[in-house]
Amino acid sequence: MASETFAERYQWVTSPGNYGGNWCSPAPLYNYLSAKKNTSAKAMDMTSFTFITSGCGTCHPGGGPFEFDRNGKRYDKEMERLGFTAGGENDFDGDYFQSHWNRSGVGEGDCMLCHLPEYNFKERNYHLSKWNFRWMATAGSGLAFVDGSVKDSVPVTVHYDLSKFDKEGKLSMHLVREPRNETCLNCHSKPQWKKRGASFTAATDVHMAKGMKCVDCHPAGSMATDPRIGGKEIHQFGKGDDPSGNVRNDLDNTVRTCTDCHVTGYLNPPVANHNWLPSFHLDKIACQTCHIPERKVKSALVQVSDVYNPGTKISPPPKYIWTFYDQHMDYWNHYGELAMFTNKDQPTDPFIPQYALYKGQIFPVNPVHSAWPGIYTKGKKGLDQPKMKDIYGMWAAHRKDPSTFPELSFIRDDNADSIPEVNTPEEIDAFIHSVTAFLKTSGYNLKEKQIVWVNNDRMYFSGTSYQHLEKDVFESSPYASVYKYSHDVAPAKAGLGINGCTDCHSFSSDMFFSQVVKYPFDEHGKPVYERQYKRLGMEAFLVWISAFREQFLKSFEYPAFFFLLILILLSIILKLNNEHRYFKIAPEGLWVAYGVLFAGFLLVNFKSDLNSYILPERNWMDKNHFLISGLALLTGLHTGVALRKAGGKPFLLYRCQNIAIWVAVMSGILMMIRFEAIELLVTLAYTVFDLSIVISILLSMIHFLRRKSY
Repeated sequence: MASETFAERYQWVTSPGNYGGNWCSPAPLYNYLSAKKNTSAKAMDMTSFTFITSGCGTCHPGGGPFEFDRNGKRYDKEMERLGFTAGGENDFDGDYFQSHWNRSGVGEGDCMLCHLPEYNFKERNYHLSKWNFRWMATAGSGLAFVDGSVKDSVPVTVHYDLSKFDKEGKLSMHLVREPRNETCLNCHSKPQWKKRGASFTAATDVHMAKGMKCVDCHPAGSMATDPRIGGKEIHQFGKGDDPSGNVRNDLDNTVRTCTDCHVTGYLNPPVANHNWLPSFHLDKIACQTCHIPERKVKSALVQVSDVYNPGTKISPPPKYIWTFYDQHMDYWNHYGELAMFTNKDQPTDPFIPQYALYKGQIFPVNPVHSAWPGIYTKGKKGLDQPKMKDIYGMWAAHRKDPSTFPELSFIRDDNADSIPEVNTPEEIDAFIHSVTAFLKTSGYNLKEKQIVWVNNDRMYFSGTSYQHLEKDVFESSPYASVYKYSHDVAPAKAGLGINGCTDCHSFSSDMFFSQVVKYPFDEHGKPVYERQYKRLGMEAFLVWISAFREQFLKSFEYPAFFFLLILILLSIILKLNNEHRYFKIAPEGLWVAYGVLFAGFLLVNFKSDLNSYILPERNWMDKNHFLISGLALLTGLHTGVALRKAGGKPFLLYRCQNIAIWVAVMSGILMMIRFEAIELLVTLAYTVFDLSIVISILLSMIHFLRRKSY
């Protein structure tokens, strides 16, 4: 059965897996699996047979829905038992309608597809395209030369390569225990490019550069420590937990995590040390967030399924109704590029990840945006979708004869990127009316149903009337995928935080203040943006005050502290000189020296190049923030004691220093409390603490400057 989210939203989804459930495309409109029982061909879309032949079979290793129907019966044997005919209506059965299982055979589990490094995927998939399912593994593994085509009704012949067998007919193949990375990437490289901008190269992934294998993190069998996938015969692979991945949720997080290696030392990696970070950072921020600071290869940020995309080399033709935009909101002919490029030819298009709060942690993600035609039924949960081929058929008919569904002519390119987009009220109305007219003309039953246009979380009944759809905080759209980034990990020295806290907590940081897409297009065809922190569901005040603290307050605090140290040292020298009279100093000269020091302090504080040249690295100072603050606090305490001995004079200086110290102490205690009910107060305490430290430092400066030690 479909999982909770799918059952609530997707009327066309019948299972939680790719077969009958999720789609390879990140958003609608996509082929859906027909029900097992149907009354007519009009109600049907993809069948179990076309699920395999439409492309899914190229990566499916066999078994499961490549071998057995939804009743657990082997297709070819069951067809014969039921008396079904090849290519026949076969009772409009979603597993057998117009199928050829009795001629093609089935795809049994093909072990060599993964475990034979020399496996010929191209040859195997050639026979898939010819419906030669029974002989695919034989051809792909090189055991025989296979000729003929079930699809073209050319008899299939098999000529075994006898050199692969010994005199007794026994076979010895180059089978490996752990599949090579190249084997995994045969299937995973191209879809991961579209979904995540994944590259899987030594230049982009520190783990690949160190020679690690996919199976090191995605183990199976005896190498798996999780009892859900451990054991020789289970043969399940370690998997993560993707927001849009609903395949085998019961096996979520069986993959080896970052801490499995970088805390325990498994496989001898560098052991991570984050002692300088407040502990809640590691609770709320995923490792990937800091260690995947940039993506080198673009991915699909937007998929709209409402216009005709005239791009080149798109195949099969129905995919012309999918239009992709990359992370910079530039049009991307994704399928045209896939037809030309391998994963080794990916162009470099760097971008900064977006971030999302998923299950209590911040992750780098690609939250896909979508616009598509939906079918709304009043009183029924979720939405249905038209068939992909119907929307393509509508546009194909209009392109052939513009007088057919003429309102489609109103949909134009408003942003001069060569692709039309549905974005104005008139265009929304034109699209809804045209889809409605096409479906009625083609005999689709729209009784008690209404065609709507869905743009992310807005469901439009017309160009001016819409209602919001519920979605999770990490989603752009309830009907599009959200992909976490976990591959292409940067070296530690390239991660966020290497330049200190301002890598995240500053007004120029992408973590919170970057502009991210909220809706793909406004009425002028331009993207609608919002601040990243809003997508994270964070309070603006807290984000801004943390940026103020790190970018300005602490940037002032550190130079001020070191200037204070110079004043203390100068004060000690002057005191010793006052006792022993090593040299004579005129008061005027001392004030000139103080003035020079103060001018130097201002230069260091406001010129970043001088700051980084003269002072320790910001990262070092942030790591030692507690030590610096503690010394500043002790200096303030010393100042307060000295002023008290002087009878509390000057009174204002004495009282202000006492207040600053007490506020610093109280806020410091609050910073160590982890209690949700006062979380706002605890968060504010960090800024109050640094503000009180800065005030204490300034008051200590005044104290040392006014001492007459010359």
